[in-house]
Formats: sequence, C-alpha cells, structure tokens
Amino acid sequence: MLSIFAAGCGGGAETVRTGTSEGAAPTTAAPAPTTTTVAPAPTTTTAADLADGAETAEPAPASELTDRVVAALADRSFRRFDPSRDADKRKAVILDFFAGIELWAQYAEGEHALVEWQIRADSYRVESGPGASEVTLYFVDPRGSQILPTECSTCVESRNVSISVLNVFDAEQIAFKVNDPYGVLQSPFPVFDNWTRFEEDELFD
Repeated sequence: MLSIFAAGCGGGAETVRTGTSEGAAPTTAAPAPTTTTVAPAPTTTTAADLADGAETAEPAPASELTDRVVAALADRSFRRFDPSRDADKRKAVILDFFAGIELWAQYAEGEHALVEWQIRADSYRVESGPGASEVTLYFVDPRGSQILPTECSTCVESRNVSISVLNVFDAEQIAFKVNDPYGVLQSPFPVFDNWTRFEEDELFD
C-alpha cells in the first residue's frame, strides 16, 4: 500500500492595469511565476503488500530434510559389483537402510570370499550438498566390524566416512558416492568417488 501526500499552491498569471495619463498605453505587469511545492511521498509497506508479492522460498529446516530422506531410503537395499558380479576377482558393496544405515563390503575370488567387513549405525545425519539434488549421509555413532579373514570388532575404522546421494527422491536416477577422505577403509575396498548407480534389490549370494 502506497500513501502519497502532496501539498501545493498555484494559479494563472495575473494581469495588472495601472492608471496613466490619457492616451498612454496601458501597462501590463509580467506574469507572476507559479510555484508548486510537493512534499516527499512517504512509502508505507504493509503485510498486505507482502502477501501480494512473490513469496520468497526458504530452505527446508534440517529436521524436515532428514525426515524426508530417511523416509525415502527406509527398507531399501542397493548393491554394486566391481568389475561385475560374474568376474572371477570381484568387489561388492551393499548399502542397506533397513535399520539405520549399513555399508557392507566384500572381496572374493571365484567362490571364496577373502575379505569382508561392515560399518553400521542406528541412525544417520543428513546434510544438503552443493547441488540442489544432492545430500550427504553421516553415520551417527558408527560400529565397524571385520568378518573375514578373521572376526574383529575393532579392526574397521570409519572416521569421516560418509555416503553422498544424488536424486534421492528419484528411484530411476538415484546414484551414490562413498566418501573416504582419509583412506581409512580396508583395501581392496572400491571407493566410488564418482557418482555411481547401485542396483536396487539385486540378489546377492
């Protein structure tokens, strides 16, 4: 709502005739200048004005984003084999979201698994990434354990390991990155540091 107040005065030019001697030409006074004064127009913005304008988008609260991502990934499992499931020497990675989050890895030759370990957490923290459709998942109080070649509950480090997800709300385009900035994951684990499609619900023997 704009309120404009103006004040001013004005009039036409005034002609004044003065008396003169007989026969003298009448005298006409010069036109009086017109002066108009306009006060500055104050602008008043009300809630109604803001409602009439375009709404300003605000980022979703962190808790809302976490709830949406957790709901989208709940009870889903994603698997990836490198170079392939049928290769004689192969690496396998599974991302499970059945009860929190689990990162499971295995290295096998032929029919024999040689290395196997996992990192689990009952919950994870979600942060929005640099891209509009990217989020990163951080394990909360992770627990790492080695299964092969020997069982060990303190042999798997998980410091700063996280999972990035692209297109988390699009089942056809979802992709993952495994982030291991300090190289703590056991060799020969394949760190997918580029966006990689993981097959969903693929059976793994």
